[in-house]
Amino acid sequence: MKKINIIEFMKVEFMKYKFICTIISIYLISIFILMITDVISISNFINNLALLVGWIIVLYVALVQLQKNRRDNQIAKKEEFKKSLEIDTFREINKSVTIFSHAISGISGFYRTLPFLKLFLFRKNPTLFKFDKIGISQEIRKEHENLIQGLSRFLIAIESNEIVIIQFDHLRKYIQFQIDDVKDKIDNFEKYFNKIEKEKLISGEGYSEFKENCDEIVEYFTNIQSYLFDYRIVLMNSLLGDIFDTRVPMRKPSDPKYKLLTEVAIKEEVEKEARERENRYSS
Repeated sequence: MKKINIIEFMKVEFMKYKFICTIISIYLISIFILMITDVISISNFINNLALLVGWIIVLYVALVQLQKNRRDNQIAKKEEFKKSLEIDTFREINKSVTIFSHAISGISGFYRTLPFLKLFLFRKNPTLFKFDKIGISQEIRKEHENLIQGLSRFLIAIESNEIVIIQFDHLRKYIQFQIDDVKDKIDNFEKYFNKIEKEKLISGEGYSEFKENCDEIVEYFTNIQSYLFDYRIVLMNSLLGDIFDTRVPMRKPSDPKYKLLTEVAIKEEVEKEARERENRYSS
């Protein structure tokens, strides 16, 4: 088996340097003919043969170095292309994260001010302030649509560059889990709001329940915004850190109940939850 491999290897090498091998063969045959016809002496034949061997060694070393340089250039070009792709990927995803984070900020602000600007002021002075339940329901639906649109743009930017950031896919999945959860929360809130009577809403108990629901949604969005910020920093350090020989520090929450994305998005646990959610939705 080894002999076959050696023979095959020699054939491949001969085909790669076929022209050079042909010239060397002609040279060897020529000086051999000259020697046996007494045109040159045996000592001259040996000298020519030694010279040929020397040139073969020099030529071989040169060819090996040439191949090495070619491989090094290919590796360098590959790394240059990869780094260029990483920079473009970060630029695109960073833009989508910024836009999505801004959209979430607006949606969060809507739910943060909803109890006070809409319901609290109406309870205090019904003649001066209005509480348009139908109008508010339409605003809730509009903000829900804004969330879905923002998520779609965010996911498109990631999926378009997935090969570059595949190692961080569990972070993206965890963020998406939180968004899916808050979408469900908003759906339930919309049903609750459409069903509850206006008279019950303006009662003390109704107002507290209404505000509690809004606060839960705001809490979701606060965490999601923080996770988007973490995701951006992780990508920045991974894709650009080597270029600038530095790293951007992760945020340090002052309240221990708030965690970093890298602390809560454990890869094995995220993948397990992804399978469970997929089975739950498909059943």
